[in-house]
Amino acid sequence: MFKARGVVRSRPYHKNDNCYVESKNWTLVRRCLGYRRFDTKSQLADLQQLETLLAQRANILQPSMALLEKIRTGKHPSPWTKGLGGSKIQKRYHAPMTPLHRLLQAPEVSDQAKARLLRQLAEIDPLSLQRDIGILEARLLRKTSQDLSLKAVTEQTISL
Repeated sequence: MFKARGVVRSRPYHKNDNCYVESKNWTLVRRCLGYRRFDTKSQLADLQQLETLLAQRANILQPSMALLEKIRTGKHPSPWTKGLGGSKIQKRYHAPMTPLHRLLQAPEVSDQAKARLLRQLAEIDPLSLQRDIGILEARLLRKTSQDLSLKAVTEQTISL
């Protein structure tokens, strides 16, 4: 599998967490394309372009809810603890916002960076972005060397 981010490194003194780092890098692409195999350099270029567009959509246009706090409340009866009870965790979230708007509200971000982010927000066209993502998805799925559809597997089995 090609890596769009170059060399992926784990944290210092945590030699076993590289798989978690890699899983974070490819979540958007995997959710979009599944676990197909892409082998050629043209597919790599398309994957890199798709990852960029998906990251733009996720970071600029799609709101998400950030966790505000977790509160562990007292003992509650639970069928899994055989009447001994367990604690319950209540989660509270911030209002849904895009990651870009969270950055714009952060006091740590410089005014120059905020101005650059606002220009990027003004330049983006959601409809053309979605259209480009659809075109790249279709191109990659057409080029895939491994067709995972049930119909293709059934036809191969019947032809044997």
